[in-house]
Amino acid sequence: MSRYFFDIVGDGYRPEYDYCGRDLPAPESALHLAELMALDVAVKRDEEGGRYAVDVRNIDGRRIFLVAVQSLSMAA
Repeated sequence: MSRYFFDIVGDGYRPEYDYCGRDLPAPESALHLAELMALDVAVKRDEEGGRYAVDVRNIDGRRIFLVAVQSLSMAA
């Protein structure tokens, strides 16, 4: 298992840092979780506009994935 951290970042917005992280068996699991989180952010912040992403990092702080949050019209 490896620990991954999932931060929500956006243009001109304060990042929401994941200080706890999650233990997952493989990078692919982290990617799938980041995609689900991006969909959740799209639903919650669709009215706000702006560009957001889920920044996935390992325990050393190295970026593993950056998953862009798509607008709901593009996610359908």
